[in-house]
Amino acid sequence: MLRALSALGAGAPCRPQAVLLIPARDRKTRHDPPAKSKVGLVKTPPSVDPAEFFVLTERYRLYRQIVRALRLEFVAEVRKKLYEARSGVLTERKAREDAAEHEELMAWNRAENRRLHELRIARLRQEAREREQRHAEEQARRALEEQARVQLREQEVQQLQEEVKNFITRENLEARVEAALDSPKDYNWAVTRAGLVVRPQQKGS
Repeated sequence: MLRALSALGAGAPCRPQAVLLIPARDRKTRHDPPAKSKVGLVKTPPSVDPAEFFVLTERYRLYRQIVRALRLEFVAEVRKKLYEARSGVLTERKAREDAAEHEELMAWNRAENRRLHELRIARLRQEAREREQRHAEEQARRALEEQARVQLREQEVQQLQEEVKNFITRENLEARVEAALDSPKDYNWAVTRAGLVVRPQQKGS
């Protein structure tokens, strides 16, 4: 076996080994035939809605028009700034514009402060008037309540004085007892369901 292997090695020249290629899926070349399942296949484009196509076309046209106008506007502005920067006019003009803007803002600030001050003074005066009016109304209400309370107390005192006249004391006890015995009032009576008053009959009647 060793002799056969040595003879094979001596007879074969030293050559580089062949690279083993692993088959892999990839895109077909233009020379490869189509698949069997796609022989005779006719590709038809998808259907397009005319109304939607018109709307999209119009929107794309407007979009391109707006973008083109913006680009031209930006290009013109950049070119103008470059020209003014090169000519040395931009700094002076910006300083004048800043000064004018500052003066305008200061004038507006003073006018606004004056207006707010007047509004604050008017508001404070109105609040003072309303506070005085509420104070006067509160005093009038308290005076009315005090007057009503005094009248109620006077009525209670008068009623108590009238009730005192009918109190039973040691001095008028006998007189009140005699008056009660001589009184013809009789509380011994009843009322029927029909609403008639039934009085007891006298023994002598």
